[in-house]
Amino acid sequence: MSMISDDSETDLEKCVQTYEEEEIELPEDSSGGKLTYFLAPYFFEKTWISNIILSLLGAYASSCAPLAYFCLRDFYDNKIETKLSDLFSPLWMIIHYFLCFTFSFLNFIYDRKKVDIETKALRKLLKEVAQVDLTGDPVAWRRIASRVNHFSEEGGHHYSVFYSGEHCMRFFVREIVKPIERQTYDIRCYFDGEICSNFWKNPPNKVLAERALANYNKSFENFGGLSHTAEKDGCRDGIFEKYRNIFNISMFYFMIIETVSFVVMIMAFIISMISCAIFNLFATAQ
Repeated sequence: MSMISDDSETDLEKCVQTYEEEEIELPEDSSGGKLTYFLAPYFFEKTWISNIILSLLGAYASSCAPLAYFCLRDFYDNKIETKLSDLFSPLWMIIHYFLCFTFSFLNFIYDRKKVDIETKALRKLLKEVAQVDLTGDPVAWRRIASRVNHFSEEGGHHYSVFYSGEHCMRFFVREIVKPIERQTYDIRCYFDGEICSNFWKNPPNKVLAERALANYNKSFENFGGLSHTAEKDGCRDGIFEKYRNIFNISMFYFMIIETVSFVVMIMAFIISMISCAIFNLFATAQ
């Protein structure tokens, strides 16, 4: 009995020693890690260029409402001259540019939280989940996240896939476990920048996903509760999420108001033109 006990203690000490030897590096461990995690792809993928261009287009498109107003005004009073500076007011353009750019930036941060993972990195994640003892290793998900991040960086990516171990766990539950539970098998991943929708149809990928799910179910007795908890997590809720929703709703109503104003003024201009033509026709006939 003492020999068995000694052997068990030795094996446990070896496992603990192995866990300690492996260095775990995650963005959450550094003071500026969160900022780097969200902003790195924004610059490496040159998203900021497209945001600037789209914001400029949105700012110029916003001049449609003033254009409709000045056309209607000049129709009734030809003495008032419309200047180019009236149509393209600097303050008006700056405000709309700022709103469009903020809208694009906030939505990029939100999309970054969803994790657009490459096919190879997803396979690495499933392989790690299938092999790691999720209950015996106290920092299992941190270890998995760190390994996937290193694998992704070795493959040429300039930024981490996961921010923390909890982020990795909730991604796995939300994007792998839940689709399999619902039997939709809609597992999202990317290959060469394009979304891959047939991940589950590939037999090796299917086997790997089933192995990872089996190990997950075996390791957590409270699987059902965790699965539902992952629908709402710290990466998708909180102050940022509320601020983004408020801003997006405000932008939506603001654009609706501008669009309705533009349509009303255009309709008023068309009706005025038709009425004027009718009156002139009757005046000529008399």
